Amino acid sequence: MQRVGNKRTLGKIIRLAISYLVLTVMAIISIFPIYYIVITSLNDIPSLASVSLGSLLPSKISLNAYYGILFQEPFFVWLRNSLIMALGTIIISVLVAFLTGAALSRLNVPGKKALIVFLYILTFLPSVATVIPLYVMFASLHLINTYYGLILAYSSGTSIFGAYLVKIFIDTIPPEYEEAAMVDGLSRFRAYIRVLLPMTKPIVAFIMLLAFLGAYTDYALANAFITSGNMWTLTLGMYYLAITNHSTLYNVFAAFSVIMGVPIMAIFIAFQKYIRNVYSLSGGK
Repeated sequence: MQRVGNKRTLGKIIRLAISYLVLTVMAIISIFPIYYIVITSLNDIPSLASVSLGSLLPSKISLNAYYGILFQEPFFVWLRNSLIMALGTIIISVLVAFLTGAALSRLNVPGKKALIVFLYILTFLPSVATVIPLYVMFASLHLINTYYGLILAYSSGTSIFGAYLVKIFIDTIPPEYEEAAMVDGLSRFRAYIRVLLPMTKPIVAFIMLLAFLGAYTDYALANAFITSGNMWTLTLGMYYLAITNHSTLYNVFAAFSVIMGVPIMAIFIAFQKYIRNVYSLSGGK
């Protein structure tokens, strides 16, 4: 019996050691690109041809790339424009996604099943494929080179995907909650807003995150829709600074990426509770 117990203990230790080894390798693979970007941003290395293993542990740290971006270029104008786009996209996407998703989940809309299937198919369409059709349509409506034109373009894709997610999420909530509120005198719309909306916080937060990332990190639509320099977003500014004379200044590109990543990291930390809830729900299904 003791020999059997020792074998089980040894097998448990081996499995645990293999698990730690795999997790350590995966952690290194995940962290190294971030480390590489940060180190490259602190180097005075203009191109990848100058990069060596020794440069991964630089003896001299330079902040020239950060100083040039923050204090010698209109970085804060680009940041303001990106935040305006992101905030507008969040507001429109959440409103449209929640109301559409709630209607598809709770109301008997004619052609409801066909509409849900259509929304599901649209979620597979890459956003880049819509750049040219959206440009032609928005140009005819004189919405090119305007904040609201680009915000509407960003919101269209996020709203469709968000409506589908909200519909699935609300399907898991018993309708008795808002029905009880309507019995107490609330209208259906107010019952949705006061009862259903607070219960969908995780999926709403997830849609807000998607909307922010879509607008904040987009380059293709911004490049097509914006024609004046004072409306440039961060991604256009990064391309302008990092790509010069058909060559890439990788230290500038890396420094810009680090600066742009700070708000994204802050939002992920702030929303991690809701994101975890959404992922756990999808796993439960």
